[in-house]
Amino acid sequence: MTRGLKVATWNIFGGRVWDGSRVDLDLTLTTLRRLDADLVAVQEVDRDQGRSHRADQARLLGEALGMEWRYAPALLGTPGSPEGWRAPVPGDDDPGGTAYGIALLSRLPLERVETVLLPQSGRDEPRVALVAGLADGDRRLTVAGTHLSFVPGPNVGQLRALQRHLDERGGPRLLLGDLNLWWPAVRLLSLPGWRPLVRGGTFRNRPPGSSAPLVQLDHVLAAGAGATLHARGSRIVSGPASDHRAVVVELDWR
Repeated sequence: MTRGLKVATWNIFGGRVWDGSRVDLDLTLTTLRRLDADLVAVQEVDRDQGRSHRADQARLLGEALGMEWRYAPALLGTPGSPEGWRAPVPGDDDPGGTAYGIALLSRLPLERVETVLLPQSGRDEPRVALVAGLADGDRRLTVAGTHLSFVPGPNVGQLRALQRHLDERGGPRLLLGDLNLWWPAVRLLSLPGWRPLVRGGTFRNRPPGSSAPLVQLDHVLAAGAGATLHARGSRIVSGPASDHRAVVVELDWR
């Protein structure tokens, strides 16, 4: 028996419009509705930040879409504020409050959810991944959403560390996120068995008619899928929200 499964990843830029001039979470929500995905990994998600009207963006998006949601702060506090910010402590629960991080939105129940702290580069903010199990009848799948460092070298180390962690879970698995790596690097530097499912420019998002070049920083990767997962189509979705375009992959899940 085969089930269609649509997955997506999108760096929402803290709910800002494409040029960063203002926050408009309704535009973000409109694009997410256009994606119509069963699972979405989102990055650059604010919680209780003054710059985004103190909104709990993951909760608001999840509730508006009628999806289960999980949030993982990459840093606690506000960058540039007098109080500063701090990294999450390994093994500690999310303390709540002001934060900046990533989220998973899902129509299917999320099981065995964990936040994974990735190796940190001294020149960049902390980075994390959200890992969860998806179940639909007898079908099982491990998914991970992340936002890797922009620093060359450390981002490859983070990618491989996360892939090793997912390989330990076994079974079919997907890795979605803003990897801050171009498609050739992701294909060549991933651990054996991992393959990209989509190719196309995602950054920098521009209005229609713009001739500015695009590079791919946002990816969906698969491993251990074999005959279980088959990609039947993919697309890149642009709009007035965010400086990134969204990535959508449609899968047959056997």
